[in-house]
Amino acid sequence: MKAMLLAAGYGERMLPITSVVPKPLIPVLGRPLAPQILSRLAAEGVDEAVVNLHHLPERLRTAFGDGAAYGLRALYFSLEEKTLLGTGGGLAHAASRLKGAGTILVRNSDFLADIALAEVVASHLRSGCPATIVVAPHRVGYTPVAIDHRSRVTAFGGKEGGRYLFTGYHLIEESILERIPRDAPSDIVRDVYFSLAAEGRLNAYVHEGFWWEFGEPRQYLDGSMRVIALPPEKRARLGNFDSVRSAAGAVAAIGAGADLSAAGIELSGTLAIGMGVCVGERTTLVDTVIMPEAWVGPGSSLARCIVAPGTEIPGGFEAADSVLAADLDANAAPGRNVERVAGLLIKRFSVATAE
Repeated sequence: MKAMLLAAGYGERMLPITSVVPKPLIPVLGRPLAPQILSRLAAEGVDEAVVNLHHLPERLRTAFGDGAAYGLRALYFSLEEKTLLGTGGGLAHAASRLKGAGTILVRNSDFLADIALAEVVASHLRSGCPATIVVAPHRVGYTPVAIDHRSRVTAFGGKEGGRYLFTGYHLIEESILERIPRDAPSDIVRDVYFSLAAEGRLNAYVHEGFWWEFGEPRQYLDGSMRVIALPPEKRARLGNFDSVRSAAGAVAAIGAGADLSAAGIELSGTLAIGMGVCVGERTTLVDTVIMPEAWVGPGSSLARCIVAPGTEIPGGFEAADSVLAADLDANAAPGRNVERVAGLLIKRFSVATAE
């Protein structure tokens, strides 16, 4: 089976981290998202995958390699060099690589889920529809999706509303590729699925298990806490993460080589401390994610923060509800709603979620 992993976006909501790290490579509990996804897909029977690229493409090419490390027989890249083509245009651009093996799995690269591919395929084949979307119970902030008693999608949004949301996981037949506008950006929901739903030919598979998107700071932080809180066997279905254990009164996912031995460190809530992280003495950490190779100076206090990989937090620094990253280029525009403070780029959650 072939799969398309959508990974070309800028990840603007996760700035300033995504100015240097492509969103598909942002680590969750110490491990980059997209490689975890590819490994799971290979274990479920996907043997070839296509990844579309636009933002920081060489970083992604280097990270993914030829796909063998994830169990794939072949991994191809579809470069959207001049402009982002969207979920529809990206598929059309990669069509020659996706055809030839029947049903195609399409998946966003910014969520983790324990969706069972074999069950979705069975539902898709039973339906006789050219496309199946995986839906989950609706949450605030997502477009509602309505389905009927036959599990056919009847509406996206609108007055009809709906009890579900589209997860970004879908199966398509090759005929769908012919319905996508060519050589232009397009959205597969708007440009293809709206009309399929009107025809009664868009199947829905309802997923009741774990699904969480890591697309913006609050989602990312809350999602990390949720993954840590899962029973070990359920967490293992999502990926291979840093080990979770108790640490000075907190529950923490702690990566190899992380140093929490300094005197006077206070930990509380739920934490993710990545590989090689060093935390200085008298530091307080509450419900925070510190990504690999970061350093937190002595006497700092971080609450509900996300610290980007390799970032050095100066001693005595205090922050809450913020994304913190190293300011690597003082001449570069910091990005929307990003501040420069003490050699850091900072984005406050209260601003980030208003976009």
